[in-house]
Amino acid sequence: MKNKFQLPDVIRIHFNAANTDNPATFISTFGDNAVVIDAGNKYHEKTPIKEWSEETYFKDHLRLKITNVVKDIKGIVVTAIATGDFDKTGIPDPLFLDFHFIIIESKISLLHIVMSSNSKGIILPTPIATYYHACDIYDVSLLEECFKENAVLHDEDTDYHGPIEISNHILNANRDANVTLEITDCTNQNNVIVVAAILSGNFEGSPLPMDFHFSLDEGKIKFFKIIPNTGDK
Repeated sequence: MKNKFQLPDVIRIHFNAANTDNPATFISTFGDNAVVIDAGNKYHEKTPIKEWSEETYFKDHLRLKITNVVKDIKGIVVTAIATGDFDKTGIPDPLFLDFHFIIIESKISLLHIVMSSNSKGIILPTPIATYYHACDIYDVSLLEECFKENAVLHDEDTDYHGPIEISNHILNANRDANVTLEITDCTNQNNVIVVAAILSGNFEGSPLPMDFHFSLDEGKIKFFKIIPNTGDK
């Protein structure tokens, strides 16, 4: 599989093996103690991962076309369009998936697969891209790393202070409302990065256009507010 993106060899081999129905090479890309998280299920070590891949990848002749690659604070996130013989009932078409990789000693240590919140491949500053990646996979430690120690979040007339309080609020709110998100735009407005997105979930008004206003300092988020996008200019 040829693509324009620069990938570590092990990830390039991983996708090539998937796209050429090569399960032996596919499983060789994982470390002995690797973990895969897919559709809320966790597979630990090679035998369960092999069984998962045979059922999920190779039985359905999964094909993955890479559309974007981002290196965040913790790992590498590859976005790809997934096609194949799997049941497509109730899922988006096309189906964009994010593959969150952590590589240790040239082997995949962790692979976490979720539906992509940035299927358009909109370029985001690294701490903001990491923010959305962490929200997608509910990784509280990764989310905390996005924020400065004195960071402030303003959301629904309430201020939250510091990485721990902010991260817990965001992930708890997302989990309670089963939030999914689609990023639609990113602009720089007087050194404030504004990310437009559509939020869907179990809340009144869903789906709802929202704007995320980020102020950055020394490569981390210092101030952050979430407001409805009313369409007013």
